[in-house]
Amino acid sequence: MFDFSLETLNCVYFGLFLVGVGYALFIVITGGLSDIHLPDVDVDIPHVDLPGDVDIPGVDIHIGDAGGAGGGIDAPDVSLSPLSPITVATFVTTFGGVGVLTLQLFNLDPRLSLLLSTVGGLAAAGLMYGVVSQFFVRSQASSEIRQNELIGIQGEITVPIGEDAPGQVTYITRSGRMSSMARSVDGRPIPRGQLVTIVRTVGPQVLVKPLEET
Repeated sequence: MFDFSLETLNCVYFGLFLVGVGYALFIVITGGLSDIHLPDVDVDIPHVDLPGDVDIPGVDIHIGDAGGAGGGIDAPDVSLSPLSPITVATFVTTFGGVGVLTLQLFNLDPRLSLLLSTVGGLAAAGLMYGVVSQFFVRSQASSEIRQNELIGIQGEITVPIGEDAPGQVTYITRSGRMSSMARSVDGRPIPRGQLVTIVRTVGPQVLVKPLEET
């Protein structure tokens, strides 16, 4: 049975509305969406051989063995859960807001108010999920870099390249700052800080040569 006091229901609606707004502000201020974008995180794992690579801007993970064979993975988690903070905050805020409006402004029956609040909250959360999901899916798709597009890009050696050991080159693409495992095209060492040009890609690695030789 729905035997709610209007004052109690109003307090519940108003409280949920404030909680939703506060939660939304909290996740924005504290970076609650950082599970979607993790800029400039580098993780190096030695002695692991993982073929292939995936390039997604934001996170650079390089995997290679001591002898130099290795792979590169640039891949942050860009998936969005239906129960992510942003969708939960949207539901709670909309539920409370619609509830306050239906009771205070339109003087509706509490049962109808609960129904409209629930439907409104679910609709708003679903809309938010759809919009944000499409935004990140399109953002990811538009930022993918094909290997052949790396040829000719200039970068800087951030990990020295040895005669028999790969290093790392960092460069700027339309997706932002990225890094790849790198070897010298002629087998000569290249020191850290040297500006280079990417001349070829070999699997997950790139071959580079010093900029002054171009």
